[in-house]
Amino acid sequence: MKRNSLKFFIRNLKQQKTVGILSIGCLGISIAVALLIGLWGMNELNFDNFHQEGDRIYRLTIHTFKNNEATCFGSTFKPFGEEAQDKFPEIKKMCRVVAWTDGEIWIDNILYNENKLLVTDPNFFTFFTFPLKVGDAATVFEAPDNIVLSESAASKYFPGEDPIGKTLRYGGQNFKVTGIMYDMPANSHLQGDIIAPLFGWYAGDIWGGSDIYITYFQIEPTTNFSDLQSGLTQLLTDRMISFRDRKSSVYLEPLKEIHFSSESDAGSIVKGSKSLVTIFLLTALVVLLIACINFINLFISTSFLRAKAIGVKKTHGAEKSSLMGEFFTETFYYVLIAVVVGLVLAYIGIPFFNEMANSNISIDFQSPLLYIFIVGLTLFTVFVAGFFPAVYMTKFGIVETMRGQFKGKNLSFLQKGLIVAQFTASVVFLISIFFINKQVHFMIKTDLGFDKENVLYIEGRDEFAKRYEAVRHDLLQCPAIADVARKNSLPTDWRQGWTVGKEDVEDKYLMEVCRVDYNYFDLMGMKVVKGENPFREVHDSLHYCLINERAAQLLGMEHPVGENLLIYGYYYPIKGVVKNAQTKSFHQGVDPQVYLKLDKRWGDNGVPYLVKIKGDPQIAIRTIEAKWKELVPHVPFQYGFLDQAYENLYKAETNAGKILSSAMFVILLISIVGLFAMAFYSTQRRVKEIGVRKVNGATVGEILLVLNRDFLIWVLIAFAVACPIAYIFISRWLENFRVRTEISWWIFAIVGLIVSLVALLTVSYQTWKAATVNPVKALKTE
Repeated sequence: MKRNSLKFFIRNLKQQKTVGILSIGCLGISIAVALLIGLWGMNELNFDNFHQEGDRIYRLTIHTFKNNEATCFGSTFKPFGEEAQDKFPEIKKMCRVVAWTDGEIWIDNILYNENKLLVTDPNFFTFFTFPLKVGDAATVFEAPDNIVLSESAASKYFPGEDPIGKTLRYGGQNFKVTGIMYDMPANSHLQGDIIAPLFGWYAGDIWGGSDIYITYFQIEPTTNFSDLQSGLTQLLTDRMISFRDRKSSVYLEPLKEIHFSSESDAGSIVKGSKSLVTIFLLTALVVLLIACINFINLFISTSFLRAKAIGVKKTHGAEKSSLMGEFFTETFYYVLIAVVVGLVLAYIGIPFFNEMANSNISIDFQSPLLYIFIVGLTLFTVFVAGFFPAVYMTKFGIVETMRGQFKGKNLSFLQKGLIVAQFTASVVFLISIFFINKQVHFMIKTDLGFDKENVLYIEGRDEFAKRYEAVRHDLLQCPAIADVARKNSLPTDWRQGWTVGKEDVEDKYLMEVCRVDYNYFDLMGMKVVKGENPFREVHDSLHYCLINERAAQLLGMEHPVGENLLIYGYYYPIKGVVKNAQTKSFHQGVDPQVYLKLDKRWGDNGVPYLVKIKGDPQIAIRTIEAKWKELVPHVPFQYGFLDQAYENLYKAETNAGKILSSAMFVILLISIVGLFAMAFYSTQRRVKEIGVRKVNGATVGEILLVLNRDFLIWVLIAFAVACPIAYIFISRWLENFRVRTEISWWIFAIVGLIVSLVALLTVSYQTWKAATVNPVKALKTE
């Protein structure tokens, strides 16, 4: 039976090569999309599921208010963890991790950049399940100057050598390699190639110091979490009054929820978006369903070619169930070939997908999960694609099929609905992509309240930082450099947040403290709208501050110039107000900011130089590089552009747009193939009608109008259905941004025009062929 089914499939494929290739190709492409997005989705949903006691591990998070807006912090102060463990017996183990660091590693006076480095408590490898290839998890950090490398880092730093016992330098301290760990799994929210124990100022940090310590607890399973969280909240507010003022509370977040957490500040952890996962998985499902719809339409479009064979089988007593089984078997062969094609396409496309999705998934042919997923995908596709053709082809009578009278009936309501569904999906995706790109372009190009164009930045370090005034003087001699200034961080980054309030007023706010050079506002094109810039004065400018309009509004200051501001326990007279500038992502509003003068104590601490370019950027870069090599010859010269840094803020949206664009292209391509099949199906059944019309004097143009009208109506119905769906989706997506583009009607109109033209061009070839056939030949054939 199986052999006969295979022969039947091969014979039909040879007879209908075009339809067969189109069916396999469309299914193969859709299966490749489903595989890539499915594997990515499974990876996202399985983050941190490999830890042996992961169900008992929780991260300490703080729910609080930042400038009267609810927010959540995923890191805290160093003493919080140790005091909590001492006070609450429910906490069995505690481990802290600092994940902020892109460490500079020195080995034999050679600098290595771009290192993912974690600074942790010594029990890191017994708390989490990150297996060691070399070394003992319990003793690998028995000395404070021990360090562990990943396999990748060991190969990078000590190629062809045994790294155990080797020395490297980080943070001004020498460390000895005592362990090698396997590379951290891709689905871990913590990623590091170098693990060092808490040392130096990390080890001695205090309450009110740096709040960069991600703190994990292993909790006893019988714990009353409500009571424990209340106790931890009390501990926090007792130690830090500012958190009491901001009505803060502590929440213990399960380990497996961290990847999708909404926390705003926890260092360089790998974060995802549940909504994005949902959108992408639904996209994969839509692509697969559209391909199945297309398969159904292509199958039915050639149904009259195999109708007689079905009649013969029925005369020999074939039951409907056995005939349906044959169709399902034939569909299975199609899908099986398509799966092979899809696997090849997915394997080829993985590098491109990883680049777009900012992921590192792979097809692991040794993974049982891959085969379970493929089998499930195959069975789903076989059932969806094979059910309707099997029912459709076995319901006709023996007489009409044996006499050759079966030419198929007019397009059913379901078939028309399937075409409408295909183009509805295409229109929704196309409109969404237009608006995603429009919003990203709007965010990048809109007026931010400062000038980010033609601004180059480099890190000030060593002699390059210490000799700032001399370096600035030399750089300004270059005709391509307009100005040079410094800030304690790039405008895109939040470096320092302090509690700020009015004199003799109890309410305090957490504001960004920006330390800048006197000419920073001029270089960035930021306007002082009230008062003056006091930093131009040399004598006592360190005792003054400026605030932006958002800070003045938050503090309730109508006339802020001249008032005193209490900043972290010290009073600063306000000398001026700076116009609001959108220095961070449009996902959030304008931060309230306080500006202090950048003094030598902060300026020598590796703050970035901002260089305004007015001519050929290559001339400016060569000038800066020459100065860099003169003062810091042992460190590679690196630079970036500020406008690119702002574009990177919207990398997730840009990548999502690319993935949806690819999915839209696949859906539109499959829909075009389906429409082509329907055009073929429809015109084949109207050959006699066309002949009669031509005999009665109808022109080719009139016949084309008649034949194309129905197809255009289907597309217009799809457009009408898609518009409200797309509008709802875009409206909700835009709610994620404080400043957003308009939902423009003209985008809907353009998409409608594009889809209509594509549909007309697709069907016109078939209809033109039918309209130009000799009517005598058409009537004779009938």
